[in-house]
Amino acid sequence: MAPQTELPRIPEPAHEADVMREQLEYLIEHVTAAGQCGCAECQRYLRARAILLEIFEKPPRPTKVQEIAPRLALAA
Repeated sequence: MAPQTELPRIPEPAHEADVMREQLEYLIEHVTAAGQCGCAECQRYLRARAILLEIFEKPPRPTKVQEIAPRLALAA
């Protein structure tokens, strides 16, 4: 009987949410420790922050055309 060779185990990939959480923690720690020094990591932090907080921004006020468009459509 031939000896069995053990193949190297390939670890499972990390879950995407875990990687994102780790990256956010890293960026927050960087900005907290160093302040916003303007480096590439600080720029990544600012982009991520803007995207994540976008939902809390007030929606823009509709323009006059957007306000009257539904009424014009009904009148046609």
